Amino acid sequence: MKISAISTRKLRSLLLELGFSEERGKHHIFYYFRHEGKIVVRTRISHGAKEIGQPLLGLIGKQLKLERTDWEKFLRGQLSREEYIRILRARKLI
Repeated sequence: MKISAISTRKLRSLLLELGFSEERGKHHIFYYFRHEGKIVVRTRISHGAKEIGQPLLGLIGKQLKLERTDWEKFLRGQLSREEYIRILRARKLI
């Protein structure tokens, strides 16, 4: 099932559960995934956004380096930090 939109609160919660850190900027909230002290993945969300839909949702999935099935698993809250690290290792990002 393709997810067409998600609230920014839900996305924020999912990113933090996955181990991303959050930094607030002037216009955006930046999210960083660090592994062994190195920033491996980054994305951002606008302060004013209440909901994120397509195509922006798809672009965030690409920034997180996730294939469609893993991205949808993440959006449903079914992707663990360990699984995410395995995916990043398989893609030779860490």
